[in-house]
Amino acid sequence: MQTLNFQKIISEYKKLKCPADVYNPCKLPFDRDKYFVICTERSIGKTTNILLFGMLAHKIHGTQIQYIRQTEVMIEPKNMRQLFATIEKFDYIQKITKNRWTSVLYYARGWYYCNRDDNGKVIEQDERPFMYCLAINRNMIYKSTYSAPDGDILIFDEFCSKFYPQDEFIDFCDLVKTIIRERTSPIIFLLGNTIDRYHPYFSELELLNITTSMPLGEHTETITSGGTPIYIEFATREKTAEKIRLNRIFFGFRNKKLGSITGADWSITPVQHIDKNDDPEIIAKNFYINIESYLINLELVTSEKYGLHILAHFAKQTYPDSHIYSLENMLDYRYRYKLGHDKLDRLIWTLYERKKFYYQSNNVGALVDKFIQRCRNDKHIY
Repeated sequence: MQTLNFQKIISEYKKLKCPADVYNPCKLPFDRDKYFVICTERSIGKTTNILLFGMLAHKIHGTQIQYIRQTEVMIEPKNMRQLFATIEKFDYIQKITKNRWTSVLYYARGWYYCNRDDNGKVIEQDERPFMYCLAINRNMIYKSTYSAPDGDILIFDEFCSKFYPQDEFIDFCDLVKTIIRERTSPIIFLLGNTIDRYHPYFSELELLNITTSMPLGEHTETITSGGTPIYIEFATREKTAEKIRLNRIFFGFRNKKLGSITGADWSITPVQHIDKNDDPEIIAKNFYINIESYLINLELVTSEKYGLHILAHFAKQTYPDSHIYSLENMLDYRYRYKLGHDKLDRLIWTLYERKKFYYQSNNVGALVDKFIQRCRNDKHIY
């Protein structure tokens, strides 16, 4: 079983002389970890430079990059045509292949090296793709038909999208298993442009305790409960005078959700907090939100100062008379899918729309907002 020679790949990567202000994969601890979760602001060259790293692995070892997206639509030619635009523009293909090839071609879900005439027509094409594209929602088809004995570099691009079909992580892991079979040599990149510290993938990867507190620009390593080694990084580009000027001209807005564009820290939006000096009357306190590994208690209360409102705070357990809002499986009679169905459910979520929720912390507020967002986005996208 061949093991990737990372030192040799890194040595070849340095010869490309990529710009100093783009993402550099050479620093990653390939000798210790198998998953590399890399989240950055946009336009930092993350995907481009990981692709270059994979292309060099192909040059040295014959490795076939496995490029993964969520759905088949995402890997259609019309949505993939610009993937190698920067790599072609700066002549990296010639540098990597020593002028044997000058361009790339996307055909039948494979990326091939090729040469073109002055009119852009392909006149010569490599026999075997250096990269193959796969969609998670086609996983069941791949299980019996797909073989990738040289697929030692997996890249799941844009993994932190706004849409997360139920159990997609299970399908992703199933696809990984289809690709790697019994090999231990592969490495897996998960690349994202996100400010969502509570994204379902972070929960599935057992990273929520890290993502909810790690500052932008930091990185760390962890080992999951089952022993899987993971590297995670919230990377950013240094704030140059030109970038500050660009943000001021085009993105000088108060909305903190622009952080993945401007490079601002992915902070959680402040929310209105529970008034500790208020002494409300409790009307109902058996409503909960189940999201990721968190449980949030929603107490319906009233007071002279605030009127009818909700106190939202973390909880450790539920009870036989609890009502539990969830997007996961309905485990027993207490569970209510999404936002429930009766008059009291509608009252609770009407109070949310009227900004009558008061939170224990900004983290609780972020999780409640995330739950509402996922309820609204929970559509079948396959």
